Amino acid sequence: MFNDAFDYLPLSAIVEGKVFCVHGGLSPTIKTVDQICGLDRRMEIPDNGALCDMMWSDPMEIEEWEANKRGVGWYFGSNPTDAFINRNNLSMIARAHQLVAEGYFYWFDKKLVTVWSAPNYCYRVGNKAAIMKLS
Repeated sequence: MFNDAFDYLPLSAIVEGKVFCVHGGLSPTIKTVDQICGLDRRMEIPDNGALCDMMWSDPMEIEEWEANKRGVGWYFGSNPTDAFINRNNLSMIARAHQLVAEGYFYWFDKKLVTVWSAPNYCYRVGNKAAIMKLS
């Protein structure tokens, strides 16, 4: 039952109408926040499609989209990030999912931030951890 409860958790949230928060990242099939609201979340994350993309996609210093080497999700670049932010009247995307040595890392002129909250991941990486406070 505990695992089943996870199938009902939201995929994303918007803080103060401006910061889009998601575990992984963007999906080429999702252009607006309203489309996310229309997704049926009551399931385990599938191996492909929008739910999968939002859980497992990663930013990369590219302009558009590339297949993700993890085998699920996408690498997304500055253009999809800008388009999603502008189309949805947002100021930033905040996400996790990807270890960063300093605990946080900004992408695309600070329009996207990765926040990693597990210090010394698996007791062997030596990375820092971070939290993000919005004001």
